[in-house]
Amino acid sequence: MNHKAQGTIEYLVIIAIVVVIALVVVGLLLQILGNFGGANETALKTSWKTAEPWAIQDWSANAGTLTIVLKNNTAETLEFTGMSVGVGTAATTDYNVAPGATQNISITTTGCDTGSKYSYQKTDIDINYNSSLITGKVQNGVADIAGTC
Repeated sequence: MNHKAQGTIEYLVIIAIVVVIALVVVGLLLQILGNFGGANETALKTSWKTAEPWAIQDWSANAGTLTIVLKNNTAETLEFTGMSVGVGTAATTDYNVAPGATQNISITTTGCDTGSKYSYQKTDIDINYNSSLITGKVQNGVADIAGTC
């Protein structure tokens, strides 16, 4: 009779060990998946850095302001005339940007609490500019703009 009880206890101990291992694995997976937000932002920034004629070198959001570093990736001076990011967010100051030069653009957005995530779809991103030959050109977004405040 004593051997039957021992078998049951061993069975329960093995199940407990399997449950603990499963919880550790799930916890590690959740932590890894949570870190993909940073990797995603890195991939988006890489996509934007090679865009033409305008590249976005970097961006950040803080307290309702989205700051974007635009770079002229052409061989001619371009006139930046405006940019919209999302619904109702726009920068409309004109800047002449030399080839290879950068220009900081500030766009007023909805508030962004510290630590919260934000995202603007590429379909909602437009950069308006003039070249030496054509005025009123528009560059559509090549990737989303996303990050953490």
